Amino acid sequence: MINLIVILISAIMVALLLAWWRWPAFRVWIEAPKYIMLRQERRFDDRNAAGTTSGSIRFMAHKDY
Repeated sequence: MINLIVILISAIMVALLLAWWRWPAFRVWIEAPKYIMLRQERRFDDRNAAGTTSGSIRFMAHKDY
């Protein structure tokens, strides 16, 4: 019974990996939560950096151009 569960979960993971690799549209959908979180973190960094001049300098040093 445990072997069946392991095989089924492994098959699901392989199917998701193949779908992610094969179809770029699926990749965008599956990675969306990561980008939402990064956007939210950037918004908080912007808010904290705008309050002080040293914070804005520190923010500029870490910003990717």
